[in-house]
Amino acid sequence: MASHGSKEGLDDYWNEFKEIEENKDGEEEEELPKTPDEGEAEAEWLTNAGYGFVVSKFCDGRDLSDDELEGLTSTLTRPQAEAVRKRIDYLSTTMRKKRAMSKLHVKDIFAANNSSSSPEPSSPRSSLDVSGAENQTPNRRTPSFHYRKGEYTLEGAKVEEVRGIEEGVEALSFREQGSVKLPTNRLSRKSLSPLPALSDAEISIEFHLEEKDNQNQQLKPDPHKVDLPAFQPKQDSLGITMIDDISSGDMERIQPLALIELTALFDTYNISYTKLKRKKKSREHGLFGVPLTLLVETDRKRVPGTRVPLVFQTLINHLEKEALDMEGLLRIPGSVTRVKQLREELEEKFYGGTFPWSEVWANDAAALLKQFLRELPEPLLTYNYLEAFSQVEQIPSTLEQLKSLNLLILLLPVEHRDMLRVLLQFLRNIVAHSDQNKMGLNNISMIIAPNLFLAPTLKGKSKAEGPLELHKATNTSNIVKMLIHYQNVLWTIPSSFVAQVRHQYKTEMNRRIRGEKRKLWKKKDRSEAYKKAGTETDVQNGVIRVQAPELTKSSCLIQLDDQITAGDIVAKFRRDYGSGPSTVEPQNRKDSETKGHLGFNNPKKAQFADDHAHLFEVGGNIGERCLDPQTRMMKLYQVNPTAEWVIRLNIKR
Repeated sequence: MASHGSKEGLDDYWNEFKEIEENKDGEEEEELPKTPDEGEAEAEWLTNAGYGFVVSKFCDGRDLSDDELEGLTSTLTRPQAEAVRKRIDYLSTTMRKKRAMSKLHVKDIFAANNSSSSPEPSSPRSSLDVSGAENQTPNRRTPSFHYRKGEYTLEGAKVEEVRGIEEGVEALSFREQGSVKLPTNRLSRKSLSPLPALSDAEISIEFHLEEKDNQNQQLKPDPHKVDLPAFQPKQDSLGITMIDDISSGDMERIQPLALIELTALFDTYNISYTKLKRKKKSREHGLFGVPLTLLVETDRKRVPGTRVPLVFQTLINHLEKEALDMEGLLRIPGSVTRVKQLREELEEKFYGGTFPWSEVWANDAAALLKQFLRELPEPLLTYNYLEAFSQVEQIPSTLEQLKSLNLLILLLPVEHRDMLRVLLQFLRNIVAHSDQNKMGLNNISMIIAPNLFLAPTLKGKSKAEGPLELHKATNTSNIVKMLIHYQNVLWTIPSSFVAQVRHQYKTEMNRRIRGEKRKLWKKKDRSEAYKKAGTETDVQNGVIRVQAPELTKSSCLIQLDDQITAGDIVAKFRRDYGSGPSTVEPQNRKDSETKGHLGFNNPKKAQFADDHAHLFEVGGNIGERCLDPQTRMMKLYQVNPTAEWVIRLNIKR
């Protein structure tokens, strides 16, 4: 990624940095991140990755067999499986070591010391039954940041990885796309998966973005534009899935996959990050300094469907309406006295609707916006992943940097992710008016970076503009630049994750069916155990029933072919459809008995699909997914033949 270069090239950053330091008032509490106990980080990681039951098993003194471990990773790709095995193996070794030490008697210790020259230990207990774990215990990772008050939380240096290398565990590395060769020994009956393990041929480990030619390059260089490579999602016959396209239940399945994939990628480059633990004073009421989740929940009671704090959205709306063309927007500071007075007045009058927005200067509103960001008790990028975002700069490939940022965005809590998207869209609008406001992508990224990444200060001021601080400033500014420039592709879900979620649903479904068949098998009449589900009868015909409960034409059958897309199906429910031959068979009796436009006597009163109407895939091997209009329906139908197909509104797309 292109760097800003010298200290002089970061003037906007340092000016913003100094302004933040000068305007701080009061003291904030901090908690130094304690060094985790041996195995604690691995246990937390496994829990977050969906393997908490494994941690519980180890805590109960039980171990996993190789067959059980293979069964647990059968729905993962090879790099993902290796990342999971690596941490399970390390935690298993650590727990066995702790159990053995807890059983070690004091006599055994002295006996072992007295007989140190003997080729055999004097007591069986002095030998930890962990296959040489005493000599092979992995070294702890050195944290990749130096904690200093008021400074950034990362150093950005790479760390050499030497932990987790034990018998049967290889160091992680990228592999070419191909078939996965997982261990072939059979699973035990309890851990047997009803479906075969996934292979990389089924789930592509190749990232879902590709670089495209930038055909809009200007002949004359523009100081306010940044020449970054252009990327776009790869074409997928099953459709491109945006983050807002899937249900919350499916997102809960995707987030552990994102964590595993991110860890595997960081392992490849020996990059580590620490989840920061801080104490920061927060308020339960008001606008500033209130936890984001609580603020959204409170605003949702006033305005149902709210996803971003109302005050934050209103500040952005005001700036977009009044100041997008104003030179120096976000860079020129507001009046300290006016900003303080406006903040008090905003706290008092905002919800009452009496705040005088027409009297607010744009620079003062911008200052309030940045204060709101800095004073969130939990940073917008969260304490869990703030340093991980910063470490992305250590990855040499731009494409893999984008992959890491995409995975981190998937891992953010929904309120943080939604607010980040609104912020980035606003910043992109400013850059789009850079010819007038003189605020290009570099300028904006340098100003916003300290507001997103700067750690709180306890006492005194931070040392600025040193070599380490210069490195941090460059790194974080580059990350913000990527977030702004590539936000559209960063809010997509890798197709491989969707395929893995489908595999999980199939596994659970087959397990359920097997359980039901066992019950039927115990009955005298076993004929029911051999019957196929009725939903499979239409698979060969390629006919789907589309439901539109919110429209006048509430249901119809559609014959699929290789060319029909999800957008084509929705178009059949629009007002302007119906001039040509149709493959639609109306299922609403009223439709078939009446005449007129699309079969309605009074089309003016009929409800048709509009631009916000989309086709949804519901059930089968997915929870719920809003379909990309370019989705090839026959392909998707073959992947999920038991799904229901519903047309409804989705204003998020």
